[in-house]
Amino acid sequence: MPAATNSKHIVVVGGGIIGCSTAYHLLKSGVKTVTLVEATEPGAATTSAGAGFVSHWSAGMIPAGEEGLRLQQYGLDFYRMLSELGTEIGYRPNGTLIMALTPQGREDFVMPVLSSPYAPKEMQDLNAAQIGEKMGGLVDPAKVHSGAYNPHGIQVDTKLALGVLVNEIKKLGGVVRDRTKVRKINDIGGKVTLETDRDVIEADGVVVAAGAWNNEVLASLDWHLPLLRVLATRVVTDDRGLPSALPTIQCRELRLWLRETFGAIMWGTGSHYTPMHRLEESEPEPGQPHNRELMQSMVDHQMEKLQEVFPPLRGSKVANWSQGIPCYTPDVGLMVGHVPGHANIVVVGGDNETGVSHGPGLGRLATEILLDAPRFVDPARFRIDRYARDAFPSEVDVEASMPAWSARHGARRFATAAE
Repeated sequence: MPAATNSKHIVVVGGGIIGCSTAYHLLKSGVKTVTLVEATEPGAATTSAGAGFVSHWSAGMIPAGEEGLRLQQYGLDFYRMLSELGTEIGYRPNGTLIMALTPQGREDFVMPVLSSPYAPKEMQDLNAAQIGEKMGGLVDPAKVHSGAYNPHGIQVDTKLALGVLVNEIKKLGGVVRDRTKVRKINDIGGKVTLETDRDVIEADGVVVAAGAWNNEVLASLDWHLPLLRVLATRVVTDDRGLPSALPTIQCRELRLWLRETFGAIMWGTGSHYTPMHRLEESEPEPGQPHNRELMQSMVDHQMEKLQEVFPPLRGSKVANWSQGIPCYTPDVGLMVGHVPGHANIVVVGGDNETGVSHGPGLGRLATEILLDAPRFVDPARFRIDRYARDAFPSEVDVEASMPAWSARHGARRFATAAE
């Protein structure tokens, strides 16, 4: 970085994986004064409610292209680096299985992965018997058809990983200010001031990575992102005695993700992901929601079907559960770049439920954009101004755009109003 970078004070708003990754990369880039501001505690919101698996999603799963693939690979490498620091983060290089239950499911969801130009050469086409053998009793092979197995996929415990990353930020000299809520950002030309519920912070630049609260933070800059905030639930069973070498499973016919975690099963289904604007508490306080009714509905409506395919779920109990608020964009694309009209303010948003996968790379990219350094990934497809300021006035408008994406890509992302 240029020598002038050393004297800068950069503030990062948001203590999830994207914000923490940004703070880390700023410090590694030579910025001496970095302050991470979080309304609750770092990692206490959506990131730590995440499923914690990373893979090459550009290969037939999401339309992120080569740029997304590079972010995904960076995430795979980043978590391996964190795991090698010596503290347990639940790192498991076990791979990812995109699984079909039927011939039609194979055609719709497995073949696009196997035939993708972004699929690694090690991608494997598995039949039902091979899936049964690889999954070590977690899957009943009589209930499935086939799958695409990517051996490069990994799993981490998101809360443990964030804890290690925050410690690294502190070791590098970063300042972490928790329980500090940003009320207003003022761009005063060359400097930025952040009015918090405690004091005023002056900085040379700001990265806003506040997830579901991005638009609340950006309001004073007269800009908002076209984000649809969705309440997502994950459930962890009691210990089922599962080995720690099992791949993550994605099954779009069930709208399911499922993985082993410390002997238990963690799972969630998109059919019970609910846009926040449909809920009474549509303006959540920072942190994690705790809507027990939605959690119980997911378990009650999904468990019987899942037990047919995954025998260890039979007789299982809910040991713990958590909820986060991922944000979707109209084109299911990531967003990172300068807030239009503000050269010293960058915003990152629109995780589309892939924040854990893309977060490390987005943090690096946000750093490079703010410092005007060479970009390791071309950010053009993620640019903020690809949408006009008022193209989607409300979250209802963003949701209305999602069926068009679903029709093109063959998979709904969450429950529709009719459900």
